[in-house]
Amino acid sequence: MRAIKLSEISISTSRQRKEFAAEPLLELSNSIAKNGLLHPIVVRQAPNGYQLVAGGRRIKAIEALWAMGEKLRYGDKQFVEGIVPCNYLGDLDPIDAFECELEENLRREDLSWQDRCVATSQLVELRRLQAQKGGRVPPLLTDLSPTIYPNHDPKYAQAMVHDEVILAKHLKDPDVASAATAKDGMKVIRRKEEASRNAALGERIGKTFSAADHTLIQDDCIRWMEGQADGQFDVILTDPPYGIDAQDFNDSGGKADVLGHTYNDSYDAWCLLVHRFAREAYRLSKPQAHCYTFCDIDNFLELRDILRGSGWKCFRTPLIWYNPSSQRAPWPQTGPHRRWQMCLYAIKGDRPVLKLASDLVEYRSDENLGWAAQKPVALYRDLLSRSCRAGDSVLDPFCGSGTIFPSAHELKVKAAGVELDPVAYGIAVKRLKELK
Repeated sequence: MRAIKLSEISISTSRQRKEFAAEPLLELSNSIAKNGLLHPIVVRQAPNGYQLVAGGRRIKAIEALWAMGEKLRYGDKQFVEGIVPCNYLGDLDPIDAFECELEENLRREDLSWQDRCVATSQLVELRRLQAQKGGRVPPLLTDLSPTIYPNHDPKYAQAMVHDEVILAKHLKDPDVASAATAKDGMKVIRRKEEASRNAALGERIGKTFSAADHTLIQDDCIRWMEGQADGQFDVILTDPPYGIDAQDFNDSGGKADVLGHTYNDSYDAWCLLVHRFAREAYRLSKPQAHCYTFCDIDNFLELRDILRGSGWKCFRTPLIWYNPSSQRAPWPQTGPHRRWQMCLYAIKGDRPVLKLASDLVEYRSDENLGWAAQKPVALYRDLLSRSCRAGDSVLDPFCGSGTIFPSAHELKVKAAGVELDPVAYGIAVKRLKELK
């Protein structure tokens, strides 16, 4: 230990700790006044004196001590104002000095998250340069994280170091730097990167995107699906038969060209259909995909089990579409109007959503084009916007009058629709031709 003038100790502008909380600093000053300095300042030789390695917080506390007229003690020695006890480590390698400072700061009192990110990033870079100088392979973050966070779970430590290195590169962005926590800072980065990717992709696709990017097929959808190659679609969005004998009643309010439903909507036919649909939809979707399937309340649980059996991971409860303009009245004499429908949401792989949206959505019906059970464009656009970026692909194997096409087109998503009924197919053809 040696006594050194404080004025001879320089503090590098790249030091990790730049902010010192007032209350903990006062507590440290009081502790030093009462108990003496427990650990000397750590310095190394510099061209014009000494450079601080560790102890910046103690220096601040000592200066506060002198300002209050107190004396500095270390062991049985008392030091006059301006002189501090130091351990001189010689001319250390920069990385050793840096690690010493990191140890000092991170173990005693947390840095601000911003300074901690800078410190971690600098240490990683120094390790890389040191390895390069010695002709070795630079260490992985998995090798460094136990050194930086030795008392944490290895996976947690690795994730922390990974995020801190990324955050350090974005601290010039005021939105990132002003975030309350490192976690919030990462959210800002991801949100901006997502917006940038979407804008770039939208600009690129928008130059050539047209109705020709969509596909409409008149065919039995299951037969068509069984003939297609695996892994084509990012999203399945569809409104299949409900298995509630809809062929026996007309609930389109007299707006459709076709009275009621022309297909076999018996429960037995529904069971056979959805089993095949679930299997083929899973096969045709990409390894990371979403699926939205409208259904009736009576068959929601069974449909959920069928999709699960085909490999889909299903959301436990349905998404609800509330339609304030609906005039459906199954019991017209005893009411009420039925103004909501449900949709089952499922995931393949772990594809994330683009936004965390409500499971309750409200959209009024569009002008009916002559087909029963026509879904509004805004509803489909809402669901697609949760799952699709520009350039992604969506399949609607029960596309009816073609709601999927204007919905996908607005988002620059490529849509494939399959419909067997000639009337519905004709309406879909017209809608497809009208896209701009």
